[in-house]
Amino acid sequence: MNTLEEAAPLHGISLGFSGAVPERKYWTTATQDRDILEFVSVLSGLVLKYGGKIVHGAHPTFTPVVLRQAELQGRAGGAPGVTIVMSELWAKHQSAFERERFQRESRFLLVPQVGAGEATDPEVRNASLTALRHVLVTEMNMLVAVGGMRHLGSGFAPGVAEEIDLARRRGLACFIVGGFGGEAASAAEKFKLDPRSLRNGLTDEQNAALLESTDVSACVGLIFDHLVRSGARLAAQAGAK
Repeated sequence: MNTLEEAAPLHGISLGFSGAVPERKYWTTATQDRDILEFVSVLSGLVLKYGGKIVHGAHPTFTPVVLRQAELQGRAGGAPGVTIVMSELWAKHQSAFERERFQRESRFLLVPQVGAGEATDPEVRNASLTALRHVLVTEMNMLVAVGGMRHLGSGFAPGVAEEIDLARRRGLACFIVGGFGGEAASAAEKFKLDPRSLRNGLTDEQNAALLESTDVSACVGLIFDHLVRSGARLAAQAGAK
């Protein structure tokens, strides 16, 4: 192992976070928001600390957590460790202060909105977010899904399901953390019978733990340890069919 690998064992990994804190009415525990955000905070911090990068689609519940970790794990004189991808559908309403922070703490990519209108229009929203997600998955070489809004009866397409689908089409390793509810829990049900199709290199037992566990530390530890051991191989498979 060379010096770079010893100091930054996750160098070359671009881990995408898919998800959000779900709507309150779908919470299964009183601390579901705290558990999800703790998972995002700890795992993103570890990935950044050990040389990897984080990619996220600018959901307002995850983005402040990821940007805070970018501040804490700042890389002096280097490129930002975080990439935030946002649709112009929302970016056009950003304050100057918010835009400046995004540009300071991340590599901030804007994707044109699709159609005329606002985010309240399901057709414009869904088309714009699909365009964003096509860009998003090209910026990552593996994906972890946790939480996620369900949007039942709203006409809005669930983002977690679409991001997992796009990531799998590109051959990306996917880690689905289903125990904290939201759309990721629905996705977890679909993969319980065929966890190897996630192409993440975990055993069936390890995938089962991620798909069901409500232990934040255990989920973070399982993924992080696996990335240290196998992350380079998983990153190399991105783009394979």
